Amino acid sequence: MQARRMGAFLVAGLIGAGAAYAHGGATGIVKERMDAMSGIGDNMKSVGGMLKSGSYDANVAIDAGDAIAGHAGEALTKLFPEGSLEAPSEASPAIWTDWPKFQAYADDLQAAALALKTLAADGADPKAVAGAFGELAATCKACHEAFRIKK
Repeated sequence: MQARRMGAFLVAGLIGAGAAYAHGGATGIVKERMDAMSGIGDNMKSVGGMLKSGSYDANVAIDAGDAIAGHAGEALTKLFPEGSLEAPSEASPAIWTDWPKFQAYADDLQAAALALKTLAADGADPKAVAGAFGELAATCKACHEAFRIKK
């Protein structure tokens, strides 16, 4: 069991190092949005790890939902001014050719994050919170599939 935990920490460390490397050289608005996406990812990992561990803590979901919602919606779309594709950006030019769809994903992300936060704050069953987390993760995945360059 302890070896499994050590392996999980090692993987998390490598992922963090990979994200830092991928953001190397980013400047301006590209760096700002990469930092925001890293913040969203860190909060997703926090909730996912908490749910997988079996030691439910509503405050983890509340804090993460709040933080993610703060990076979503209009706050997110403002980080994507037209044509901001400077390396090492992973943004697809499709963002600007289908802006309404991109904007809808940003709004869906905010709504899903707030739903997670609200369920946890209202004392919902951990299974309901896990369901809301699944919806939030599905929103991230759908947007990344549509608008993130596959490496």
